[in-house]
Amino acid sequence: MDKFRTLFQHFQSSSESVMNGICLLLAMVTVKLYSSFDFNCPCLARYNALYGLGLLFTPPIALFLCGLLANRQSVVMVEEWRRPAGHRRKDPGIIRYMCSSVLQRALAAPLVWILLALLDGKCFVCAFSSSVDPEKFLDFANMTPSQVQLFLAKVPCKEDELVRNSPARKAVSRYLRCLSQAIGWSLTLLLI
Repeated sequence: MDKFRTLFQHFQSSSESVMNGICLLLAMVTVKLYSSFDFNCPCLARYNALYGLGLLFTPPIALFLCGLLANRQSVVMVEEWRRPAGHRRKDPGIIRYMCSSVLQRALAAPLVWILLALLDGKCFVCAFSSSVDPEKFLDFANMTPSQVQLFLAKVPCKEDELVRNSPARKAVSRYLRCLSQAIGWSLTLLLI
C-alpha cells in the first residue's frame, strides 16, 4: 500500500507525468472512438473523396485542439510570451521548448486516429476509389467511361448490386487497402 501511495504522490507532484497521462488517456479514447465508429461510405462519385478524407482528418483536428486545451503548459507558454520584458528578458529557447513539448503531446491522439484509419483502410478506399486508374485492372476494358466511374464509386460498398460479386471490385479494394496500409506502416516506422 505504501508503494502505491508513493507512486500516486509522485504522479501528483510531477506535472510532466500528469501531462503524459492526459496524452495517453486521449490516445486511448481515440482508439475506443475509432473502434466504435460505424463507417459507411456514401458510394457516390461526388461525395466519396470528401467523406473519406473528412473522416480521416476532421476528428484528428478536433483531437489536436482538445490536446492543446488539456495541456497546462500551453497556458504557461502564452503567459510567458505575453508578459512584459521587465528585468528579465524573454528567452525564445524556453518558448520553443515549451511549444515543441505542447505540440508533441497534442499530436499523439490525432496521429493514433490517422494511423488506425490508414491501417484499417476503409476511409482510404472510400476517398480514393473514384480516382483509381482503370487501366491497371483488366475488367474495365469493355465498360464506357461513365460506367467505370459509377463502378469505381461503388467499390467501397460490398453489398451494392452493381459490384456484389465482382472480382474487379475486390481487386480495386485490395489495391487501395494495401496502399493505405503501406502508408500507415511507413508512417508508424517513421514515428518510431
